[in-house]
Amino acid sequence: MPHTRKLLAGLGVLLAALLAARERPAPPPAAPRAVAAATVPAASPGTRRARFDFYLLALTVEPAFCEDGNQRIGQCRALDAAAFARTPLVLHGLWPEDRAPGRYPRDCPGPRLSLSPATRAELERWMPGAREGLDRHEWRTHGTCSGLDDDAYYRAAIAGTREANEALGEAIRRNAGRRVGTAELRAAAERARPGYGEHVVFVCRTVRSDDPRKRGRPHLLEVRVCIDDDGPGGSPGTLLRCADVGRRDQGCGGTFIIDDV
Repeated sequence: MPHTRKLLAGLGVLLAALLAARERPAPPPAAPRAVAAATVPAASPGTRRARFDFYLLALTVEPAFCEDGNQRIGQCRALDAAAFARTPLVLHGLWPEDRAPGRYPRDCPGPRLSLSPATRAELERWMPGAREGLDRHEWRTHGTCSGLDDDAYYRAAIAGTREANEALGEAIRRNAGRRVGTAELRAAAERARPGYGEHVVFVCRTVRSDDPRKRGRPHLLEVRVCIDDDGPGGSPGTLLRCADVGRRDQGCGGTFIIDDV
């Protein structure tokens, strides 16, 4: 009997424990584990990338630009032979472009231009038109559509301008005041940077010059470089064959003049 009473008492304790366990609230479910974010470049604060296919880097032959009715602006008053020798091609702009010619995003929402002192100092070397506000115009019209911040946008433009001068600068200096053709300039670019010639197009115009010797004759006004938007965060990356994106020489004919100072 004593053993029976002990057994019944033990069973009672076990039953009480089981009933208490059933009445105890279940623990809350574990919090879900955070999913690691993809590593992508952050968008520029205040800007949103527009839809476009590639970039055109537009570079100006400054003597022809100044001869084309712009002699009185500050950029052209400051132009001399030494400045032209340093930078035969100066920065006009870096343009997001669609493959269809004449179509491109423009005037996208974005902050006002506010460059770091280092970028500003470098830009003033390569973009003399900044003294007339060209930098603000190009940022407002084109840069805000790139999705890049203003420093990244202009650093990319400066890098492309420097590379173009390495490829074509010497040929432009050497032929200043002479009539040349696109084949000659492309061959010079190929010698300086193999493969570069197929990535550029030449834009010519008959300048509105006061000099009767120059009027009505095509002058090289711009060199444009075709660049993919496959860089970090959609920045300029790989050079493109301009023919592959529908860009060709404009207005240059068989030969044209490279103006001098």
